[in-house]
Amino acid sequence: DVGMPAEFIIKLQQMFKDLKLNRDMNEEFRSVCPSSRNNNTMMDSFSFKILSAAAWPHPGDKIDVSLPAQIEDVLPEIEEFYKKKHSGRKLTWYHTVSNGQLTFASKNGKYDLDVSTLQASVLFAWNHRPANKLTFSELKLATNIPENELKKTLWSLVSFAKLKQQLICYETHVESCQDLSEMSLFWINYDFTIIRAGKVQTRGHVNMIQRLQLNTEKGREEENEEIMFLRGERTKEAIVKIMKTRQRMNNGQLQTELIEILKNMFVPSKKLIKEMIEWLIDHRYMARSETNISEYVYVA
Repeated sequence: DVGMPAEFIIKLQQMFKDLKLNRDMNEEFRSVCPSSRNNNTMMDSFSFKILSAAAWPHPGDKIDVSLPAQIEDVLPEIEEFYKKKHSGRKLTWYHTVSNGQLTFASKNGKYDLDVSTLQASVLFAWNHRPANKLTFSELKLATNIPENELKKTLWSLVSFAKLKQQLICYETHVESCQDLSEMSLFWINYDFTIIRAGKVQTRGHVNMIQRLQLNTEKGREEENEEIMFLRGERTKEAIVKIMKTRQRMNNGQLQTELIEILKNMFVPSKKLIKEMIEWLIDHRYMARSETNISEYVYVA
């Protein structure tokens, strides 16, 4: 008899063990995490998987991507929760193998869409500007997705073979994703519908997740750093502009005004805002109030 190699059996056992542990861990996390206590309704359907790197196939290169604020806020809570249970271990998030379901409301009805995290990031770029037409360059800044991956992701949303009506419209039309340019224009199709047997459906479900062949060029890492640098500069400029006008603000007010100013370019994460505030304090553009640690003062 020829059996499976011992190494394969050990990995398979670890995979099943991981899946069982994750079910228990998700339940425990939901019972203690701050987001659940703060009535974050997303937590009812949110789940994560923490997998042993040695047992599971490698998911490929790590890509940083802008996530919806609700998810962005939860990830540090998961890391803190996991750190308390397993001191010394470090989590690495692979967003390219994550997915979710969005409900899209068009003029014709409501539709549930299964999307990859990269597709969701692109769609969320219109959250604060639903009627706008966005260039490829603007979407690159908004999503933080490297150029080649963004082209492939956009292509899956503008030319999905199973749909007669596409979720996103664009101009000027091209033959392939690689022909998209910096000035290609994209906008949400609010006439979107699902057609079955020649009839318009007012409700429906579409799985839009496609297996994207992600780019592995070394240059992608440098490109990602350029986008992050540009975001940081825009965030610092906006903070200085706000503080110069207001002179004194608490952290919550500053974050709210900052997002309002930047939302037509991108929505800065809390982590980015914190890092840029610390940079501005270190370089004496602003300072913390001596009487209130959550308040900032503009330094002329």
